[in-house]
Amino acid sequence: MLLERLLTPKEVAEILGVSVAWVLDHSSRRRPLLPSVKLGKPVRFRRGEVEEFIRECARIRGAET
Repeated sequence: MLLERLLTPKEVAEILGVSVAWVLDHSSRRRPLLPSVKLGKPVRFRRGEVEEFIRECARIRGAET
């Protein structure tokens, strides 16, 4: 089984166009939650879950308008 490389908060911030602080904040709140993997102190992210987060935010925004 080949595991995908996990993304750092900085990489996720670059993908989303936000700050690293924003990424870390949204990985520890209830909604909207950016799913993360906690490896002791470091936090990492699965690319597929980041992409799903983007899709979910687009659905939420679409329902508001």
